[in-house]
Amino acid sequence: MKVWVPIIIYIIVLAYFISRSLRQPHHGWQYFTLISCWIYAFAIGCLCFTPAHYNWGSVHKIFFYFHGVPYNIIPFQALSMEFVLNIVMTIPAGCYAFFSSRHHSKFWPLLLGLAIGCGIETSQFLINLVFGVERFADIDDIITNFLGVQVGFLLTALFNRTGLHHWFDELKL
Repeated sequence: MKVWVPIIIYIIVLAYFISRSLRQPHHGWQYFTLISCWIYAFAIGCLCFTPAHYNWGSVHKIFFYFHGVPYNIIPFQALSMEFVLNIVMTIPAGCYAFFSSRHHSKFWPLLLGLAIGCGIETSQFLINLVFGVERFADIDDIITNFLGVQVGFLLTALFNRTGLHHWFDELKL
């Protein structure tokens, strides 16, 4: 039962932030941005923090262990479909990074990508250490999460330079 504690805590924290964000006045498409962002955040939490069984599949990596918790600090040992899927998983985070501010710093998507990658992998390592959810931390996931945020931000910025920019302005928070 304790393996479900991290996702329950995550949902409670997410619900708190949702209630705070909805107290501020927004209009039409901004609600779409907020609601879809919170649905995305919930899905990411379910993907990353629910119990999972190790699926080593055909990927052969050298894992190190800390108190029984596996982790990989050697990048690009074996590339698989999981590598690409992790990039795809975080592309929406880059899009939401673009919509979260009207004034964009060059470093905002870089910092956010690094924070998401390190945050997810550190959390997975710690919750496996404390709650035994059978997750592992992988440097490749940090890299792919970082890349996904960059791709999402750049794609959204490129589309913003087309005829869609008026609609994108409506989506920005």
